[in-house]
Amino acid sequence: MALYSECKKHLIDKLKEAGVKSKPYTTQKALVKSLESHVSAVIFESEKPSRNGSKKLYRDQEGAKKKRRKIFDRPITFTVTIGDYTDDAVEAIYEAFLEKLERGIWVDGNFVPIEVDGADWVDKEDSILKAQVAVQVAVTFQGGLYRDTDFGPLTHVEIETIERVNGKEPIHGK
Repeated sequence: MALYSECKKHLIDKLKEAGVKSKPYTTQKALVKSLESHVSAVIFESEKPSRNGSKKLYRDQEGAKKKRRKIFDRPITFTVTIGDYTDDAVEAIYEAFLEKLERGIWVDGNFVPIEVDGADWVDKEDSILKAQVAVQVAVTFQGGLYRDTDFGPLTHVEIETIERVNGKEPIHGK
């Protein structure tokens, strides 16, 4: 599965585990049209890809040596919204959501760290939602785009001559 869809699915699952009863909205348009007071949403906020040239050497399951290059950093940010009738109800779900959120997830064999960037509390007067109180949490997944390459096999190499580092030919093995 792709990074974007895995991250969104993960946040929706964590909201449900935290006690959200209805299906979380995934678009701003649907959230605005919602007439529910007990509401939740996972809405894509931004992605800021940037080039990255880091390399890491590793061995695969068969023992073959490989090189993994991180081509792009892909930080993807979602806004998670939790709304309800009372401060206590919102805070209970919010705290349960934070407790359920791991340090990161695995996507296509790559660990993607998760960071909570901040939260904004909103009252009914300051919000377009029907909820009395809501909290909006910015959650960023620090993903990346990787390319794996093999090392050339050295099994068919024959050594013909040996030279010293200083450029002189060895005499009698010295």
